[in-house]
Amino acid sequence: MDTFSLIQISDTHLSRERPDFVPNFAIAADHIATAKPDLVVHTGDIAVEATARADDLVHGREAMEALGTPYRCIPGNHDVGDNPSDHGYVPEKRVSDPLVDTYEALFGPGHWHLDMGGWRLIGLNAQLFSSGLARATVQQDWLADTLADSDGRPVAIFCHKPLLRDALEEPVDVPYRYVPLADRGPLAQAMAGADVRLFACGHVHQARDHRVGDTRHIWCPATAFTMPDEMQPRVGDKRCGLTEYRFSPMGVDVQMQFPAAMTHPDVAVLRSVYAV
Repeated sequence: MDTFSLIQISDTHLSRERPDFVPNFAIAADHIATAKPDLVVHTGDIAVEATARADDLVHGREAMEALGTPYRCIPGNHDVGDNPSDHGYVPEKRVSDPLVDTYEALFGPGHWHLDMGGWRLIGLNAQLFSSGLARATVQQDWLADTLADSDGRPVAIFCHKPLLRDALEEPVDVPYRYVPLADRGPLAQAMAGADVRLFACGHVHQARDHRVGDTRHIWCPATAFTMPDEMQPRVGDKRCGLTEYRFSPMGVDVQMQFPAAMTHPDVAVLRSVYAV
C-alpha cells in the first residue's frame, strides 16, 4: 500500500445517559461509511465524562465498533482525567492509574504505533504529561525509542492536546489546553531525531492548520460541539466536523470537513451536560 486514507475524529463526548451529542456522531459515522477510509483515529474525549460514569466509555467503544472500519483511539481528559499543567494548574478530576486501566481494557494501550504506506503513525496519551505516574516515564522512553527506530519513515503523531499554539517555548494562555511546557522539551528532543511531518490533535474544539518548522500542526474540529467566544478564546475555526488525510510517500494531503447537518448545541445544553 503506497497510499492510504485516514479520517480523524475527536471530542465526540458520547454517553448513553447524556446522549446530547450522539446525533453529530451519527453524521460523522455516515461520512466515514461513505468515505471508506483505511483507518479512523479518534484523538480523545470519546466520552462525556468517564471519570464519573465508566459506561460512557463502554458506549463510546460500541459506537466505534459500529463504524465497521479499522480504528485506533487515544484518551482525552474526559476519558481518563486531566493532567497537571502550567501556572500551577491542578485539575479537579486528575488522571489516575485506575482510570487509564479502565480505558485500556476497552480500547487497548493509550500509546501505540502503526506502520502504514511507508509512514509511522504514533498515538500518545497526552493526559500522562506532568502526571507523576510511572506510566508517563514508560511512555516517554517508548516514544524516544519508537521515533529513533522510525528508519527514515515520515512520522505522524496523534495526541489529544496541541503541542503548542505558535511556538515551542511560548508562555501558554490557557494552561490545560496544551502539552505542558515542562514536557515539551523532552518531546521536541525525541521528535528531532525523526522526520515528524504531522502533529494532529483535538481537545480545543476549534479547527486549525498551521506549520511550525517542518511539522504541520492540525487541530481537528470537534464532532460534538463548539463553545462561544465568551466561554473560550477563539484561535481557529469554530465549526463541528472531522478531518480527512491522504498519506503517500510524497507527503500528506489534509482536508477539513464540516458537514452542514452537524448542529452546534447552545450554551444551555453544554451547561446542562457539564454543569459549567
